[in-house]
Amino acid sequence: MFERLEKMLIDYNWKVNTYAQTLRKGQYSLNIGKSCHWNKPGKPILPSIKMRENNSEIYNECKRLFPDHPFECIMINKNFKCAPHKDRNNCGDSIIFGLGDYDGGDLVIEGEGHCLLYSPLKFNGAENEHWVEDWVNGDRYTVVLFML
Repeated sequence: MFERLEKMLIDYNWKVNTYAQTLRKGQYSLNIGKSCHWNKPGKPILPSIKMRENNSEIYNECKRLFPDHPFECIMINKNFKCAPHKDRNNCGDSIIFGLGDYDGGDLVIEGEGHCLLYSPLKFNGAENEHWVEDWVNGDRYTVVLFML
């Protein structure tokens, strides 16, 4: 089901996100979808630069995989371990799933661990505190489909 998307992520030219202060060496995060200027209320939601750069291929593949789930944003993380938080800008339910060749790395939601590897999970990231546990072996990709 996820082979094509996984290949796109493995082949993607990952670059350090200079705007993300929380990323450590070897961690990457990017938005392939629509985005807004977080610090500028009233600004329109527009296609992200990364969406335009890859001609929407990753975005379109996610739409093909999840045609019935409404989303306009896709956050993709590579080897990113987040501390406990809530996604204050998200609206409604998100779908998240993991790809890669790692072991562990469960997403913990309100204290309950969930294995995401090739297993989509729907949850409300704005209402539920969540974080990532440690993992071993290989690269861990997560894909989050959500609305602003």
